[in-house]
Amino acid sequence: MQALYDLAFARHDRAKAKRREFGECWARYISVHPWDIDVRNVDPCTLEILAVMREPAPVELALIFSEWLAVLRAALDNALYALAAAISGQNPPPQAERIQFPICATPDDFKKQAKRLVMLPERVVEALEKGQPYQSPYGPESNLTYWVHELARKDRHRALHVGLGRVDEHRLRVALPPDVTVQFDETVKPFSHIEGEMVVGRFTASRPIHPHEIEADLRGVVIVPEIQAWASFRLDNKGRSLEDRMIYTEIFTRNHLENLALMGKAAPPDGFKTFDPDSPSDDAE
Repeated sequence: MQALYDLAFARHDRAKAKRREFGECWARYISVHPWDIDVRNVDPCTLEILAVMREPAPVELALIFSEWLAVLRAALDNALYALAAAISGQNPPPQAERIQFPICATPDDFKKQAKRLVMLPERVVEALEKGQPYQSPYGPESNLTYWVHELARKDRHRALHVGLGRVDEHRLRVALPPDVTVQFDETVKPFSHIEGEMVVGRFTASRPIHPHEIEADLRGVVIVPEIQAWASFRLDNKGRSLEDRMIYTEIFTRNHLENLALMGKAAPPDGFKTFDPDSPSDDAE
């Protein structure tokens, strides 16, 4: 059933192309400078500098992200289908309509999903359980496969994941009148997504000052794409850029596909990349 596995890996390969398309769409969006700078008085001596969105991210961005999610989720289902076909020697395998790669946040959820997989040997179901998000020591939300399922589920049944801007680097410059000194508020660290507008700087001047008296330069403020529903994810207790999360998710998904191929005595078309199947130190699922 190598051909079925080849199709599953072909789906996975589309994810990389979709990720690149997502980046190109974002680059086109920010090329028109969709954020303005606004300076406002909090009180006569204190001003805030804001990034103000004047043009929301295009729907195309959300559609591309949706397609990226869909190919990863489908690749997992396709690879498990290929394994069922390889084990049974039949295509379609028995009860083919019930085959879906389980991604579960609790043991009870997995038990329910496992009832759909009676066509698979117990050893396969046990291997699938070992890789479930609820097995992660820091909780299911620390598992990238969990996010493939969660984001794709919301995308299918609720609404597209709207693209946002997030401040990634924060180097703010302000040109002041010669008779004014300022103290910046160090608590303003806006490394978060922008919805409408966001304060990127706040300072107190040595005298009452009007916004027209200063010039703010936000060229050192780097705004990168973000998906709000995924923004809180941390890997190794560190926040990661959306691009990094997408890359790591593709790697984690490929690892699942490679394990399913190994159990079906097949191989990825371009070889094993996430582990060495011949190494005794690697415990394939």
